[in-house]
Formats: sequence, structure tokens, C-alpha cells
Amino acid sequence: MQIESDKDFDQLREQYSAWRKRFPMFIHDVRQIEHIIDSHIQTHSKIMVQYRQTKNKSYLEKAQLEIDAINKVIGTVEKIELMAMLSR
Repeated sequence: MQIESDKDFDQLREQYSAWRKRFPMFIHDVRQIEHIIDSHIQTHSKIMVQYRQTKNKSYLEKAQLEIDAINKVIGTVEKIELMAMLSR
């Protein structure tokens, strides 16, 4: 899964439930991942509000950095999923 814009955040939230079902033993870890991603989403939303107020392009760059951070977390989770599948 790759996040391109803020429109993909809904799909990401649906992915949370899939992770909870796939890894029932690691509910606490999934919640921590959700918290990390949600904090990046909130920061992204605040930056986009600032962009809409000022039309300053630097806010778009900061917002893209938040999306990149979310994609990095998702990439890590996907690697963990792969290792879990291979260990079965």
C-alpha cells in the first residue's frame, strides 16, 4: 500500500482492521502503529490548513514529508508482514 495524497487516508484506516485481524496476538503493536500514523495524518492536516491560508509552497513540501513518513511506516509494517508469513 502506498499513500499518494490525503484521499488515501480512508483506505489506510481500513487497513488497520485488516492488520488487527491478521495479527490478533499483536493488537498492542498495531495500536501503536495506528497512533504513529494518525499523528502524521494530523500533522499533515494542520500543514495543509496553513497552506490554504498562506498559499506558501513550503507547506506543500512539509506535507509531502509527512506522507513520506507514513509510507515509511507502512513499508516497515509490510516487511514485518512478509517475515511473519515466511516464518509460518
